[in-house]
Amino acid sequence: MRIALLTEGTYPVVTGGVSTWGDQLISGLPEHAFDVVALAGGSARIVWKLPPNVRRARVIEVWGPAVPALRGHRHSSSIDTTQRALAHLWDAALGPEGREGIVRTTNALRQLVEVSDRVGLSRALAARGSVAAIIRAWSRHAVSAGEPPISVADAVLAAGIVDRALALVDNRLAEVDVIHASSNGPSSLLALATSWRQEVPLLLTEHGVYLRERYLALYAAEMTWPVRRAVTAFLRRLCQVVHVHAHMVLPVNHFNARWERRLGADPERIHTITNGVDPSTFRQVTTEPDVPTISFVGRIDPLKDLETLISAFALVRTRVPNAQLRIFGPTPPENKAYKAGLVALALSLGVTDAVHWEGPSQGSRPAIEAGHIVALSSISEGLPFTLLEAMMCGRATVNTDVGGVAECLDEQQTTGMLVAARDHAAFADACIALLSDSGLRSAMGAAARRRALAEFTLERCLNRYREAYSAARDGRQLTEPLPTPAEHVGGGAGVPEPAAGESEFGLLA
Repeated sequence: MRIALLTEGTYPVVTGGVSTWGDQLISGLPEHAFDVVALAGGSARIVWKLPPNVRRARVIEVWGPAVPALRGHRHSSSIDTTQRALAHLWDAALGPEGREGIVRTTNALRQLVEVSDRVGLSRALAARGSVAAIIRAWSRHAVSAGEPPISVADAVLAAGIVDRALALVDNRLAEVDVIHASSNGPSSLLALATSWRQEVPLLLTEHGVYLRERYLALYAAEMTWPVRRAVTAFLRRLCQVVHVHAHMVLPVNHFNARWERRLGADPERIHTITNGVDPSTFRQVTTEPDVPTISFVGRIDPLKDLETLISAFALVRTRVPNAQLRIFGPTPPENKAYKAGLVALALSLGVTDAVHWEGPSQGSRPAIEAGHIVALSSISEGLPFTLLEAMMCGRATVNTDVGGVAECLDEQQTTGMLVAARDHAAFADACIALLSDSGLRSAMGAAARRRALAEFTLERCLNRYREAYSAARDGRQLTEPLPTPAEHVGGGAGVPEPAAGESEFGLLA
C-alpha cells in the first residue's frame, strides 16, 4: 500500500516523541511504502535516517519566499472566485457555532483548492488576500456582539498568518492509497486537499490536541486580541472540517477523543490507538545514581513547563539538600530565549549548581538511568513516550495531569504519581516522597513496568495501525478495538478545557 504521512515540525526534521512515533510507524510496517511530507521552518533539514520503505521525503517550507501575484484580465475571474470563497470562509469562521458553519467552511475550502488547481492559490492570495474578508466578517459578527472594530493592521497580520496556511494546498503529492496526517491544522489542510484531489481516505492522528495547543501558544503570544481571535476562529473551523471529513480519527488517548467529538468527529469513526515502546530496547533499569537525582528528558519548550519543574526542585532541595536535577534534551533555536529564562529562574532560586543542562541524549534510556525518578511537568501532552519508556524501564515517575498522561497510569497511582499542572508545591511533595523512600520507588517502578508490558508495547500499536490502513483502503472502519486503559476524568492543564461554542476564546483575552 502507498501511504502519505504528513507531519508538521516533527518527523523527520526534529527529534522528540512524535518523531519517534513516525519512525516506529514506518519502520514497523515494512510491507507499506511511505511518502513523508514535513511542514517545517525555512532552515529545517532531515535529521533521521529514513527507513528503506520511504519512497520519497519532502520538506515544505511554510514561511517560504513570497510568490508573484496574479495579474491581468484573464485572471480576474480566479481572483474574484478566491475573494468570494474567502468571504464565506471568514463569515463562517467568525460567525456562530453550528453545522452550517462547518459546511460553509468546507465549501469555501473546496473552492480554494479549485483555484489552486487552476492558477495557484498562493498567487491569487498575493493579488488579494483575506484582509477585506476579515474586516467585513468582523464587522458583521464581532462588532455586533459588542467587540470593538478590528484595525486594518490587525486584519493584515491575521490574514498574513492564515493565508500562508491556505497557500499550502498548492503543493501536490504523488498518487497514494491513504493519506495519514499526524496533526490537525496546516498539515491536515494539505492532507484534506490531497484527499479531495485523489479521492482517497484521510486518517488523522493527534498526539497533543492541535487546537488546544494553539490556544495555549496564542494565549502567551504578543498579539492583540483581535488577531488571536481571528486566527483561532479560522483554526477551529479548519479542525472541525478535518474531523468531519476524515475517514478515521485515530487519537493516541481518550482525552484527545473527547476534544475530537466536541469538534464534530463522528464517534463511530474515532478509534484510539495508544503509543507503544519496544520492551527489548527498554529493558528494566537495575541501578540508581549515587546522589538523589530527578531526570527530565524532552525538548526545551514552553509546553514542557520547565518553570514548574525548576520551582519544584528548589522546594525539593529544602528537604533533600543534595538532590540534583538533570535536564536532557535539545533546545530548538526558537526557544533559546525560553531556556535563558529558565537559567535565570534557577539562579534566582539558588539552585544553579544543582541544575544540569545535559543537552540532547542518544535516546531516552541514558536520561532514565541517570535519575532515581523521571519527571514530566508539561501543560500539554498526548501519550508521552518519555513516560511510557520510563515505565517500561521500571522507573518511578512524577507527572502532571494533562492529555493522556493519566491514561498511562492506574487510578490508584501505584504505577506513577500524578499532580495538577502548574502546581510546583504538589510536584515537589511527590518528588520528595519518592526520593526519600527506596521501597516506594522500587514498588512503583515494578508496577509501572508490568503495566507497560500489558498495555503499551510497540507490537500492539503497530498491529492496530496495520489494521487501520487496511480498513481505510477498503472503505471500512476498525472493528473490535484492542482493550485500552479506562478513560480518566482528569486532564486539567492550568487553562480550562473550552466549553462547546466559542467560550474558549476567553483563553485568549
